[in-house]
Amino acid sequence: MVVLDAMGVMYQPGEDLDDLAIPFLRELGCTKTDAEIVGSYNEASLGVIDSAELWRRWGVAEDPALLDRRLMSRYTLTDGLVDFLRWCKDAGLRVGCISNDLGEWAAMRAAHFGLTDSIVSWTISGAVGHRKPDGAIYDAFLSTSHATAHVFVDDRLPNVLAAAEKGMHAVLFGQGSVKPPPGVRTAANFPALAGVVEEIRAGVAGRTGKVPPC
Repeated sequence: MVVLDAMGVMYQPGEDLDDLAIPFLRELGCTKTDAEIVGSYNEASLGVIDSAELWRRWGVAEDPALLDRRLMSRYTLTDGLVDFLRWCKDAGLRVGCISNDLGEWAAMRAAHFGLTDSIVSWTISGAVGHRKPDGAIYDAFLSTSHATAHVFVDDRLPNVLAAAEKGMHAVLFGQGSVKPPPGVRTAANFPALAGVVEEIRAGVAGRTGKVPPC
């Protein structure tokens, strides 16, 4: 099973608070400091507050549901994602997601980009109360997975290392992965990731004598 991070792997921008949410809030007249914005978001991404309370704490008085939709529409899909998901389907590989995010936003973003059917498993920090790289979020995912091998893909090294500690085949994704620490698998883009997944799958098959089930 291939397990993708959301921001920075499936969606852009990767630094979505700095590059997307905070500029959007400034357009709306938000006067909270960047640190206050991030602090409230982190609470929401742990499920402590919902999106409506988050907008209230940010001092934005418009309809929260409308604000959610406006913000989610500003994301874009990472180049090559759709083709990679199609390749996974043709290869018989299921795809999941582990993301630090609000549950409402994760569902809305997936629906907006038509990914609900392609991603069969979603483990969202706001639903489980733990954020990557906390090992508990990986445990939450693994407790529901029936796959015998997992390829975890993230653009942040601490998250990749934490997944590796849980026994996943971990891959550092994106242009920032061109000079990785020793021993860390990398993929600069989705075509490269497909090759890495094939290599890992072949290695698992070589050790077990069969291709791992999905």
